[in-house]
Amino acid sequence: MTAAPDDRQSVEQAAFFYRGPSQVIADGVVFLPSFGTCTAFLCDDRILLVDTTVAQVAPRALDDLRSNHSQAPIETIVYTHGHIDHTTGAETFLADAQARGHPRPRILAHRDLPARFDRYRLLAPQNDFINRVQFNLPETAHPFSNANLVYPDDVYSEALVTTVGGERFELYHARGETDDETWVWCPARRVLCTGDTFVWSSPNAGNPYKVQRYALEWAQALQAMAALRPLHLLPGHGPALSGEDRIQDALLTTAAFLRSIHDQVVAKMNEGKWLEDILREIDYPPTDKPWLRPIYDHPEFIARNVYRLYGGWYNGDPADILPAHSGDIARELVGVCGAEPLLARARALRDAGDLQIACHIADFVRKGDPDNRDAWLLWRDLFTARIGQETSLMARGAFHSAVREAEARLKELGG
Repeated sequence: MTAAPDDRQSVEQAAFFYRGPSQVIADGVVFLPSFGTCTAFLCDDRILLVDTTVAQVAPRALDDLRSNHSQAPIETIVYTHGHIDHTTGAETFLADAQARGHPRPRILAHRDLPARFDRYRLLAPQNDFINRVQFNLPETAHPFSNANLVYPDDVYSEALVTTVGGERFELYHARGETDDETWVWCPARRVLCTGDTFVWSSPNAGNPYKVQRYALEWAQALQAMAALRPLHLLPGHGPALSGEDRIQDALLTTAAFLRSIHDQVVAKMNEGKWLEDILREIDYPPTDKPWLRPIYDHPEFIARNVYRLYGGWYNGDPADILPAHSGDIARELVGVCGAEPLLARARALRDAGDLQIACHIADFVRKGDPDNRDAWLLWRDLFTARIGQETSLMARGAFHSAVREAEARLKELGG
C-alpha cells in the first residue's frame, strides 16, 4: 500500500513513511526502511528477519540485504503483526531460500495472527474498499484481494524465546494497534523491534475504518519496552532511533499520551456522559513530539475507539436507537426549510471559517435533494478546503472520498 499521488508530497515528508537504503544500526543489525520496515539480525551464519515489508518492495529489500550485507540463510522470520505491509513480502524471502537451496525459513507469530489472515480472506473486497478510502487509492487498487498471505509455521501465546545462530531473541505479545502484536527484544545487542507499537506519528489507536484498537494495553507494552532500557529502537514505520535517553523519552511520552486519552474517556464514561460530550470535554495531550504528530491517526479517533471498547454504539439520543434513514430525515428537512436557505447558510458558515458545521448543513441538501447541482458543488468545495487544512491522512482519505463522490455526481448531472 502506498499513499495516493495527490497526498504524496506531504506524506513522504513525514517520518512515518520514511524510505531509504539499508542502515547498519549496530554490529550485525541491518535496518531496511520502507512502508512497513524490515530488520535483519546477522547471527554467525544465520539470519533472523523481523517483518518482511510489503510485497511490492520486498524484492528491493532482499536485493539490498544480499548485495550489501549477507548471503547467509534466513533461518527465522518473525511477524510483528498481520498487517499486509509487514507480512506480504514473505513470499519473496521464501523464494530466495528455495533458489539458493537453503532450508525454508520458519515463520513465527502470535497465535491470533492466523485468524487475522482468515478474516482478510473472508472480507478481502471490503478491505479493498476501505483501504481505497483510507489511503485515497484509485478504484483499480485491490491490496487485500491481491495479497499473498503466508501463514506462520509456529505460533505462541504470551512470550517466546528463540535462538538463531546462538543468539537469544525474546518475543512478547501485546494488544495495541492489533490483537496479534509481537515485539522483539535482542538482549545481547540491546536492540528493540517494536513493530507498529511505535511509529513516528500519533499512535494508530483510533483508526475509523478498521477493527478495535487497545490504547491502555498499548501504553503498558510501551512501558514494558522502556523498562528494558534499549539502546536502539527499530520501529514499524519511520527511521531507527538510537540512544538510551532518547528512546526512553519516545516510549514513555507515547505511553503517557495514550494513557491520558484512555483515562479521560473512562472517567467521563463513569460520570454517565455520552460520546459526543466526552469528545468535547477531553483535554487532549500535546502532540509536539516528532513521534506524536497526528499525521496519520487523530487524537479524537483514539478517544472514540476507547469508548467503543468499553461501551456500545448508542449515542444517548433516543431518536437514534431505532432511527430513520439519514436520507429520509434530510428530505423532510429540505421539504420544510427549502434547499436554497440551507445552502446559503452553509456558504455563510464556510465564509466565516466554520467548515465543519457547513459540511453538516450541506449534507442535508445533497441527501434530501440529490439532484441539486449547487449542493454537490458546495459539498465538493467544502471538502477540498478541509483536505488542505487537515494533517491526519485518515481524515483526508474520507475527505478525498467526498470530493470524488461529488465529482462523479456532478458528471451525472451534466456539470
